[in-house]
Amino acid sequence: MADNNSKKNITATDVTTFLADHPDSIADMLATHPKLLALCLAAASEHAKNNKQKDSKVVDLSPALNFKARQDARKIKQTHESLLHVAAENMLSWTRVHHATLGLLASTDLPGMCQVIANEFPAIFDLNQCRLIIEEEVAMQIVTHTGLGLHPATQIDAATNSRSLYLGLPNDAAQKLLIRPAQSLAIIRLPDRLPDPVSKALLLLGGKTANSFHPDLGSDLLVLLAEMVGVTFAARLELQAQMQ
Repeated sequence: MADNNSKKNITATDVTTFLADHPDSIADMLATHPKLLALCLAAASEHAKNNKQKDSKVVDLSPALNFKARQDARKIKQTHESLLHVAAENMLSWTRVHHATLGLLASTDLPGMCQVIANEFPAIFDLNQCRLIIEEEVAMQIVTHTGLGLHPATQIDAATNSRSLYLGLPNDAAQKLLIRPAQSLAIIRLPDRLPDPVSKALLLLGGKTANSFHPDLGSDLLVLLAEMVGVTFAARLELQAQMQ
């Protein structure tokens, strides 16, 4: 009589049960068939790839993390580009101040200094016009016919709103200080620690556009420029007084 078990279909469960009950058989198979383990692992990997199912309790964060990484990289790039732009602007500003300083140093007298401010500063700083203005009440005889603009103190105070630094659109009083119309203005008083009449003078810069000078603009370089003009002005006055 034939054994009924010989006709039974052997399942994966049967194989697993057999191997679990006979661990020595596993060692024998691996010893006689060294490629068996690699073949089994490859088959299992391919089966998992073809029948990939996601556990509903598992949240795949890869897309979100990739998106955030791209955003962070974009922000870093924008920050880097912004820093490069600011550095380039600062370098250009300091280069312009350097050229203006060389022009002031090259002047040998008061008329020459005023000519540098009126003729060279606009090209250096890309401006509409530049003027050195002084209150006419304190202007001495030696500062007349030198190129300085003479205006009443009340008019100057009205043009600057009585401030030492004015940035923005020109008002009616400021329009009278200009040689030609300007879209915006920077008016900086020379340092008050310098002797009269230098401390009663102002440097006027006319912008080509309404955004050339505005209240939120940084003022460090403008103040530095006014200080250099003030020191040069004082030195030229002293030299001119000694020559008379």
